[in-house]
Amino acid sequence: MEVLQSFFDWFFSFGSTVFVPVIMFILCLIFGGGFSKSLRSALLMGIGLTGLNMITDFSVQAITPVVELLGENLGSNLTVIDIGYGNVSAAWSWPGAVIVIIGILTINLLLVVLKLTKTLWVDMWNIWHGEFVAAMMWALTGNIVIGVVSGLALLVLNNKLADYHAKKIQEFNGLDGISVVATSGTFTASWAQFWMWVINKIPGLRDVQASSDQIKKKFGIFGEMSVIGALVGIVLGIVSGYGLVNTAQLAIKLASVLVILPKMLSIIAEGIIPISNSLSKFMKAKFPGRELYVAVDPAILLGDPSVMSTVILMYPISIVIAVIVPGCSFLPVASLACLPYWIGGMVPYTKGNIVHTLIIAILWVIPTTLVASSLAYICTDLCSMTGLFADQIANGAMFANWEEGGNFLLWIFVQISHLFGF
Repeated sequence: MEVLQSFFDWFFSFGSTVFVPVIMFILCLIFGGGFSKSLRSALLMGIGLTGLNMITDFSVQAITPVVELLGENLGSNLTVIDIGYGNVSAAWSWPGAVIVIIGILTINLLLVVLKLTKTLWVDMWNIWHGEFVAAMMWALTGNIVIGVVSGLALLVLNNKLADYHAKKIQEFNGLDGISVVATSGTFTASWAQFWMWVINKIPGLRDVQASSDQIKKKFGIFGEMSVIGALVGIVLGIVSGYGLVNTAQLAIKLASVLVILPKMLSIIAEGIIPISNSLSKFMKAKFPGRELYVAVDPAILLGDPSVMSTVILMYPISIVIAVIVPGCSFLPVASLACLPYWIGGMVPYTKGNIVHTLIIAILWVIPTTLVASSLAYICTDLCSMTGLFADQIANGAMFANWEEGGNFLLWIFVQISHLFGF
C-alpha cells in the first residue's frame, strides 16, 4: 500500500496538465486511435488545460484586490481563512487516499461490466472530490473506514449523476461521448435542473431571453462579450473605489478573460474529440449496442460565453452574500476559482440564459457558504492532521473553503455522525 501511495503521490505531483494528457494518450492508443492521433490529442489536451488554468488564475488574480476592497467597504469582519483549492493537498495526504482510488476504479469497472453505468472513469484527478470528503470524515471520526466509505459514496453518486446528465452536457457543449464526474459538474447540474423546473413555472421570469447571442442581438456592440467584461470591470472599479488606473486595467483584464477563455476550451475540445470517437468505434466493434462515455475534466463545461459572463457578475455578488448572510464566517476569495466550474455545470439546463444562471448561482452560493462555514472546524482539524498551515493553526487560525468544504452531502454525513456521538 505504501508503494502505491508513493506512486500516486509521484504521478499526481505532475499536475493535471501532465497526467491528464498521459492518461488520454494511453486510452486513445488502447481504443485504436493510432500513435499520431493519440499524441496530437494528448498534447492539445495539455495545451488547452494549461491555457485554461492560466486564464482562470488570471481572472481570480485580477478580481481579488477589488473583491477584498469591496469586502472592506462593506465592513466585513469575517475571520475564518478561505484556503480555496488548498484543500486538495489534504485530500491526497490522508491515510486512506489509495484505498479510495482503488475502490472507485474497481467499482466503476464492475458497474461498466454489469451495464449499470455508461461512464468510464478515467478522470483520475477529480477523484480528489471524494478524497476530501473522505478525509473530512476521517478528521471528524478518527476512523479510516468511515472516511473511505463516505468518499466512495460521493464518488459512486457522482458516477450515476454523470450518466444522468451526460446527454444534456453533450448536447449543450457540442461534444459526443463525454460525461463529467466531478461534483462541480454533477451537483450543480442537478441543482440547476431543479431550479429551472421552478423558474419555468413562473410567468415573466421564464420568458426572459438572455443568452449571449440574444444579448448581443439586442444591445449590439454593448452585447459583445469583450464590451460586457470591460463594463463590468469599470462598474466594479468605481463601486469599490479602485482608482482610475486600476479600474482601466481591470476593465481590459476582464474583457480579455471573456474573449480568451472560449478559445482555450476549443483547443481542449479538439483534443477530446478524437479520443471519444476512437472509444465509440471501439465499443461498436467489440460490444455492439453498448454506449460508453469518457469522463473528462469539468473544464470542458466552460466553453459557452454565458459561463464567464455570469462568473464575473458572481464575483462581487458572492462577497456581498458572505458579508450580509447571517452564519457566514469567511470571505470567499481563494474559493472564487470554483465559480467557473460550478456555473459551467448549470448552463446546460439554463441553456446559457445569463439571468436564469445568475439566479441559480446565487441560490447555490448562499447554502454552500453556510455549509462551509459550519464545517470550518473540521476543515481546520484536517489541515492540522495532514500537516498543513501548522503555524497559523497554532496561533488560532481557522480554515474553510467552498469546493467540497461546502458540500451538502458532506454536511449530511457530519450530522449523521453527530447522532452516533462523533
